[in-house]
Amino acid sequence: MRKLKFVRALMFFAAVAAAGIAGAAEQYQVVNLTGIQSYDVAGTPGNAVIDLNLGALAQVTSVSWNFDITAHDPSWLSEMQVSFTASNGDGVVFSASGTDESGSEHQEGSVNLNDLGLAFNVGADGKLHLEFSEIYKDLPPGQADGQWDSGSFTIGYVSAVPEPSTYAMMTLGLLAVGAVARRRQR
Repeated sequence: MRKLKFVRALMFFAAVAAAGIAGAAEQYQVVNLTGIQSYDVAGTPGNAVIDLNLGALAQVTSVSWNFDITAHDPSWLSEMQVSFTASNGDGVVFSASGTDESGSEHQEGSVNLNDLGLAFNVGADGKLHLEFSEIYKDLPPGQADGQWDSGSFTIGYVSAVPEPSTYAMMTLGLLAVGAVARRRQR
């Protein structure tokens, strides 16, 4: 009977520990946008690209932004975009503005990708790929259609691999359950 209680206690602790891992805290990476230029449609060689390492199988959960952009005539602000993609192609595309004209503009805000059903996992390589591009190429080759003058993106993600402190807490909990079970046997 005592062994059954010990097994139940151990199963309860394992369930609590698993819930703790599943509810891991969101982490953030900030990407500086100052001076990045948008040249051509997505996938074109020469577009600005930034690769971030979020850790194997991390889930991208949110994006916040605060930036100033400029679209060079005849290009529009609404044509500037950023693709956030994993190595397997999963991801989202962010349009910089809704303004269908040239000029400069400030944008800020945030989006919770979980709330929209758009959260996605990076692959086993842990890479998140950001490509700055245009929906339509207006200017001659080699000339930027737009520029990210200043600001940043903040990418929120949840690591798929538990933090070392989580393992430490699990170990302490297992030791405590073991000590209580051993004490009861005496």
